[in-house]
Amino acid sequence: MTQKFSTGAFVFTRTRGLEPRDPVDLEPVATAHGIDAAFIPAYPGDRVAISRALIQASRGLQNEGFLLRPIRRTSAEFVYGIVREQKDESLQRLDHDFEATISWSAEPDPSIVVGDHDVAGRVRDAFNTLRGKIVADDWSSSITSYLESHDAARMRGDGRVYWVPPQRIEDVRKLSTFLATVGIDFILCEIEPEVQTVVQDVAQVSIDEELDRLQAEAAEFDGKQKPSTYARRLDEYQKLRQRAVLYRDALGVGVDRAQAVLDELEQKVSAMLDLRRQTTIHRDGSMSGPDEGVSSESEAAPAQPVAADTTESPTNDTTDDTQSAPVTEGEPSRAPACIRFAGALFTLRDASDDVLTYTSDEAAAKSSAAALESMGLAGKWQQAGPVKISIQNSGPEGAAVSLRFQVPTSQTLHSSATALSTWGIQLDA
Repeated sequence: MTQKFSTGAFVFTRTRGLEPRDPVDLEPVATAHGIDAAFIPAYPGDRVAISRALIQASRGLQNEGFLLRPIRRTSAEFVYGIVREQKDESLQRLDHDFEATISWSAEPDPSIVVGDHDVAGRVRDAFNTLRGKIVADDWSSSITSYLESHDAARMRGDGRVYWVPPQRIEDVRKLSTFLATVGIDFILCEIEPEVQTVVQDVAQVSIDEELDRLQAEAAEFDGKQKPSTYARRLDEYQKLRQRAVLYRDALGVGVDRAQAVLDELEQKVSAMLDLRRQTTIHRDGSMSGPDEGVSSESEAAPAQPVAADTTESPTNDTTDDTQSAPVTEGEPSRAPACIRFAGALFTLRDASDDVLTYTSDEAAAKSSAAALESMGLAGKWQQAGPVKISIQNSGPEGAAVSLRFQVPTSQTLHSSATALSTWGIQLDA
């Protein structure tokens, strides 16, 4: 016998006699049921309350021969006309007589509904009941948010029915018992074996749609977004990765595409975040690196003396082209054989008198170069202390990405390690 809810559950809600409630009064009830009080909907405001009061008071009015008709309706003011409607069947006509107005304004006192007519009194009573309270309509978005934050997938586009993975059933049960106290029935239904393929398809589509959205969004990133934007997206990628694993474990839904796409997005956005933290967006839209624009005096200042690095000369006639160029014994080594930048390993490809060139074929290197291209910085020399650096795709033949350094003859990369670290460059990787 299979375990109940072993493949998750369908869930939906039904309201029953839900009375307007003060959100503050519900906070201790939520806490007692293990539900974060932040889940409770917030009061939507007096403007919404007066709209609801007008709708509530209008019910049945036509049977009494009255109509409520808007005269002026803005974000801060409501003025409605109370109209008596008289029907003459013999003459086949309707007569309308304007009787009074009813009004509400956010200023100076939003608690007052103005009007002497009996219909105005009904609106006032309804408004006083609804003011400061939440009603059934306010719960929909909170319930949806709770379910989706617990990895539920929509079975219908309108969100009225969800599939919840088995790993989240207990959390959903807590929600169910809490909602029962406020007048909302929360129903869980088992998944019959014959509809499991439908649920699998829904789960897969929900993952794929989210991946498509994130890919499209990342394609629009140009490197000028706030660092917090990139940080939030990285958190979103991690949550979607965890959700994909839950779906795989519950339904056997494939996660290969999700893992591949999220790996790519994480590399790209991580590189953009690292680079964005080191750049300044100017009012004219231009961008500059951390040390760009330093004074000529500071650039010309002599470097602090450092201990010389020494290497032995090669003992054979052949040298791998990824190794550093040979140096004379006792001469400072200007370049380590490998460095790491934005999570990618770069190896020394060429060491001329003026430029040190490192290359990498790793995906993280390609993402970093693509990020710089979107920021308009690829292939441009950027200042890092006394050293200038440039990264770009289309490196030397046989290498996808190149990272080049212009190092003054009196300097080595090691002597500029601190300045290079501001760009995320690590030596002796």
